[in-house]
Amino acid sequence: MAVAEQIAPYVNRLFDDDSVREQIGDALVRSRRAYRRARDEKAAEAVKDKRLMEHVTGAATSLQGALRSLTKQPPPKPKRRRLRTAALLGGVVAAAAVAIAVDRRGNPSSDA
Repeated sequence: MAVAEQIAPYVNRLFDDDSVREQIGDALVRSRRAYRRARDEKAAEAVKDKRLMEHVTGAATSLQGALRSLTKQPPPKPKRRRLRTAALLGGVVAAAAVAIAVDRRGNPSSDA
């Protein structure tokens, strides 16, 4: 009886929430498409099939969204890549500075 009481809110939400049912339906449709596409291919070909991977990742994303809605968890925050962005910006600035210095060195008429 304790297990039934624990899962009752999730089952109720599953039946009441339209977005959860829509996400689960989308996951089922995408996984069915992926299965149909993969069953006729060899494993080596299936791994390289981009459309198959789109169906599989879409199904997984829909299931994750449905589970988040059922458990009322917020979507994860995107990862901040400040260090990588700063390094990329620094590299671009350094490359521009080198290009300007080389251009000034090779063109003596700009100084006069």
